Amino acid sequence: MTSEAGCHFRALFASQVRLPGEVLDLQRAALYLAGEEYPDLDTSLYLSRMDEMAEEVQAQAGGSAESEAMARTFNHYLFDVKGFSGNARDYYDPHNSFLNRVMDTGIGIPITLAVLYLGIARRLGLTCYGVGMPGHFLVKLEELDLYVDPFNRGQLLSAGDCRRLAGTMFGPNLDWDEQFLSPTPPTLILSRMLNNLRMIYSQRRDLVRLTGVLERMILIDPSSEVLCRDLAFCLLERGDKPAAVLRLEEFISHSTSERAAASARNLIDSILGGG
Repeated sequence: MTSEAGCHFRALFASQVRLPGEVLDLQRAALYLAGEEYPDLDTSLYLSRMDEMAEEVQAQAGGSAESEAMARTFNHYLFDVKGFSGNARDYYDPHNSFLNRVMDTGIGIPITLAVLYLGIARRLGLTCYGVGMPGHFLVKLEELDLYVDPFNRGQLLSAGDCRRLAGTMFGPNLDWDEQFLSPTPPTLILSRMLNNLRMIYSQRRDLVRLTGVLERMILIDPSSEVLCRDLAFCLLERGDKPAAVLRLEEFISHSTSERAAASARNLIDSILGGG
């Protein structure tokens, strides 16, 4: 059962992900995502902290208008001065996926550290975007024409370095595609953050939290048949057959695919026929 505060953050999250990509506030949405786990979270406090961090970088840069100097000062500030880095010791701790916790502890996983990086960089007027490589997440920093690895204390990588990194992670099984270095839209970044939590909660058999994660993923991609089925099965495992059927019926009412709708109807028949 989602708490009152959780419902509030869910509604705020939904309002963000409905916005066009160029308007969506990624950091605000990421904090709303975290709000269901931390119902007392003060969103404005963490957004203000990003403002303050950007001001500190500007002060350290000495008011330089040179964007390359600003970019290097920022990278040094976040990873050398503030010490943000990846949580290699406990990578699958779900708290690594919550932006407020990453800001509090200074450690996280690649994508959450990247979301923080992008938020401060935007306040500095730097041009950068998230890069969702297979198995890793980077930031392309246009000012330096390099890729930043937030998990590894801001290591700067060339495109060739990124390819070699992917090869190290996946070996010859990965067929490299230059599209791996393309910009990742904000909604896909949020989906990827949620998918990390989905895998963790699924492995832990935390069905209550898994339900909430799947529901938020569906807010981003309501046409996903896979997400709808996974949510229905999760609710069934929790013993909530009516909720599972309701979710499937909602999917059918919005689906533009006859095949997907028919599959959902068959699943409903199977659920109801099961007694």
